Amino acid sequence: MLHVLAPGPYQDIAQLVLSAWLRSGGQGSAALGSLGALADPAHALHVVIHPREEWTEALLALTRRPAKLLLLGRLSHGLATALGVQLPAEWPADWAGHTLCPPATAGGYAESVARVVYPANAPRIAGQAPAMAVRPFRRHDFADEWNNLGYGAITADGTPWSIAQNAQLPTAHELAAARLGDLPLCGYAGLWDLPGASVLWFNRAAGPIDSQEWRLVEDFFSCHRADTLPCAPVLAEVPHGFDSAVTMRLDCDEDVESARALWDLHRAEDVPFSLALHARVLADARHHALPREVLAGGGALLSHTATHAPDWGGSYDAAFHEGRQSADVIEAHTGYRVRHAVSPFHQTPLYARLGLADAGYTGCIGGIIRNDPDFLTARAGIPPGSGQGFIGHSQQCMLHGDCLLSDGEPLRVFHEAFRLARVGGAFFGYLDHPFSERYAYGWRSEAERVEAHRRFIGHIRETGGRVLWANASDALDFLSDRAHTTVHALAQGHCITRPSATHRWPLAVRHRGQVVSVTTQETLA
Repeated sequence: MLHVLAPGPYQDIAQLVLSAWLRSGGQGSAALGSLGALADPAHALHVVIHPREEWTEALLALTRRPAKLLLLGRLSHGLATALGVQLPAEWPADWAGHTLCPPATAGGYAESVARVVYPANAPRIAGQAPAMAVRPFRRHDFADEWNNLGYGAITADGTPWSIAQNAQLPTAHELAAARLGDLPLCGYAGLWDLPGASVLWFNRAAGPIDSQEWRLVEDFFSCHRADTLPCAPVLAEVPHGFDSAVTMRLDCDEDVESARALWDLHRAEDVPFSLALHARVLADARHHALPREVLAGGGALLSHTATHAPDWGGSYDAAFHEGRQSADVIEAHTGYRVRHAVSPFHQTPLYARLGLADAGYTGCIGGIIRNDPDFLTARAGIPPGSGQGFIGHSQQCMLHGDCLLSDGEPLRVFHEAFRLARVGGAFFGYLDHPFSERYAYGWRSEAERVEAHRRFIGHIRETGGRVLWANASDALDFLSDRAHTTVHALAQGHCITRPSATHRWPLAVRHRGQVVSVTTQETLA
């Protein structure tokens, strides 16, 4: 079992990181730890956030026996000295301003000057290259809201999402560096393979839980130095037997029937289709036929709320009623009771998740760089603060006309978004909106939009290996099954058990460099 330890004032961060690991390692695979657990030889996998100076000797003792240690946030002076890390007192002048970026303009994107760089000659975790070679601290593809590449913001504000410390790493151990353009800023990630243990560090209290860099953490605990150090299984998001998995949907804010051209395309391409329905639109009977056809054709219907209110109406009660009323209206007009929601504006605060769960929903799609950073996660599963039976899935790739690039390959950002998901092992999701009388989402014509979708489908098929195309509800059902799979440590190995109502797709489990298929239960040595 993996233990997550943080000093008392940082238990909220510990909960964030614990939640992230449970989304990767399964229920029962991790727990909050204590200083005493570090000395227990039965406990060999640890995450320590902002380690206190007084903990230095206990942590160094841990590294002298077979163990793996992930350090997040500020290093103590004693640990820094032991690891050869220098801790300058001063930051470069005005560096924090370089972590921001302006809104994106149509046909382009915006990125901060500050960025994380993973050099090609840097140390490797389990011999694998990171999914991301470069990560700007902040990136926008539409206004100041969307980052179509899927990751969150690295800040300079002292929150869990902030760079934590001015630390300079030895070159031999620097996995990644933070830079201001071409100028060095500080170390961002380091790897130390010691005689007794391995140590991985990220210069951020939340670590990389909001990007496909999280694959590095999964690989560290699941297969790094598998011949000599303990390892923990990781439950993959992409089902066994597939190289990538994709779901596509339309968020029907104002018009449903105008989605028919894309529905025709997806039927011709044999790609599942999903509609997130804004219940108020269904007051017009013109919009009743297509949802029924999508259901009959193997697609999915989701709720996109009753009124499309920002922040789900601003309170738990409002979110509960938005979700409940939407489900009632959709059922009245289609005969189908939705179980999954898509957040309006992708805003998904904690009270909204709780309200949706209490209204009977089993999952929600959201996640956006602008707000609610704890919901923008590398892996689907139970979000922080939520209970069993409700999952979240971050999908931040918006295929709109005004996000097509005006120079070079117009779809190259979307190509990169899919590549990041594939290499990182994420279940990829992208979205569009149907036209309305008010707004065309940057598309110049229906023909342009259909052609862009057709080309993107073709690119995924050309580069994705064996691709699983799924409707959104089937994807969320599988991800929920995965999120509620239990992993129990045995005297020798681990026992992995899926829920009794197992999904039709087998689960892929990565462990010690191998990938194992799990249908109901499997024991790993």
